[in-house]
Amino acid sequence: MTLHNKATRLSLGDFSIIQMRAFHMTWVSFFLCFFGWFGLAPLMPVVRDELHLTKDQVGNSAIAAVAITIVARLLIGWLCDRIGPRKTYSALLLVGSLPVMFAGLAHD
Repeated sequence: MTLHNKATRLSLGDFSIIQMRAFHMTWVSFFLCFFGWFGLAPLMPVVRDELHLTKDQVGNSAIAAVAITIVARLLIGWLCDRIGPRKTYSALLLVGSLPVMFAGLAHD
């Protein structure tokens, strides 16, 4: 499989190789996160009407969401260095799933 620590072939369907299992688990989890977060975007007209938001409030929430990623990236990078990327990513998936699940319960 390796020659001087270099990959010599790519076996995407071979789940017995730990790297391929990690690859597939990573892209599936990323897809689910992407689908969860961006699945709410097409519902914005409904959300705006139900929560009685103005266009300025919707715009400000979008700006705040993008701005907070600067702080979040710094924190996540620090956590990856401290506890490792696997634990950090798993915790991020668990914590990030809560707002997606509870978005449907918001009423004001």
